[in-house]
Amino acid sequence: MQKIIGSILIVAGTTIGAGMLAMPIISANVGFLFMSIILFCIWLAIFYTSVLLVNVYQYNSINDGLNTLTLKYLGKSGAVITGLSMLTLMYALVSAYIAGGGDILRTNIEQLFNIHLSPQLSAVLFTLLFGGIIAFGTKAVDYSTKVVFSIKILCLCLVLGLLLPHIEMAYLSYLPKSPLPVLATIPIIFTSFGFSVVIPSLVKYLDGNLRQLKWVFFIGSSIPLMLYLIWELTILGNIESGVFSEILKNNSGIEGLLKSIQEIQDSPRIRISFTIFAAAAILTSFWGVALALNDYIKDLAKDRPKIKHHISAFILTFLPPILFALFYPDGFVIALGYASISLVILALIIPMLMLQKAKKQAGETTGALQYISYGLLWVLAVSIVVLQILLALNRLPS
Repeated sequence: MQKIIGSILIVAGTTIGAGMLAMPIISANVGFLFMSIILFCIWLAIFYTSVLLVNVYQYNSINDGLNTLTLKYLGKSGAVITGLSMLTLMYALVSAYIAGGGDILRTNIEQLFNIHLSPQLSAVLFTLLFGGIIAFGTKAVDYSTKVVFSIKILCLCLVLGLLLPHIEMAYLSYLPKSPLPVLATIPIIFTSFGFSVVIPSLVKYLDGNLRQLKWVFFIGSSIPLMLYLIWELTILGNIESGVFSEILKNNSGIEGLLKSIQEIQDSPRIRISFTIFAAAAILTSFWGVALALNDYIKDLAKDRPKIKHHISAFILTFLPPILFALFYPDGFVIALGYASISLVILALIIPMLMLQKAKKQAGETTGALQYISYGLLWVLAVSIVVLQILLALNRLPS
């Protein structure tokens, strides 16, 4: 039971990250109704494809990683596309979390101990302090996530408890005048359910128990869905859309969200709780993505014992994102801009193709209902890619 609870929290912790902090910011001009519909539809699609990928393990060893499976079912070209998508997405996310986590660590050290650290040193220190847990495997990440996830939820509940009583239904009834802001949020919201990368790690951790795994991914992904909806309800229900948008024009990112929350209720408890929540959200996501990246590198190097070794895999997991975060941060900003395309390949397309091929090799047929669901997933996948390209070309409001 402890393993199951830990696995659920790894899924939820990986999902509830910096994306949750950005969610009210991007939904200021969208409204609660449309955000709720988008969140539910994307959750349903990614949970369904996580079940598809888990089902692939019915025909394979639990020790087979994503690279092994894609080589087997999709050939070398499929494995290369998957590998590029996986590494681009996860290196970009790990780099972003190192930069963000390093900033939070530096700020707190300066405030508490009056010691000034450079951004470079704080990023390295954050990686050594918190990334080192990855070297001890999934069990260490499990225990660490339980502790930090509990703190995160406690702080979130405190913020929600102070803000929920002030909700105005009139603010929640806001509807956008144009569909463009709604469409622009879809690729960004899609990346807020990026737990698919941890599936191979958890399959191995739970000894391939398919029934347990399906419940883990259902509960583990439902927790973020419910928290996202409550979070959106709280923020969008407390501040009028026009006022929120005006604050965000003058204050970008998380600073804008914090100023908006202070506009609602300027309480030290809210400010401190929100800061701790933000730090914990980055940390649990960092662990989940770094664990998945570490396991993927080991699977890539399964025929190269020196690279597969724990120390070598650890270095390859953290050295590239540290270097890019320190010396070429814009490269990862660009990569993060296309994160939704990488996630479309990994979370939507790859599970469909692999399960279909696995069933065909096993002499099993695919039912008509599953073909219909595949068709809907292809529509969603193509739509997200097109919308992301339009965003990159500034054809949609960012």
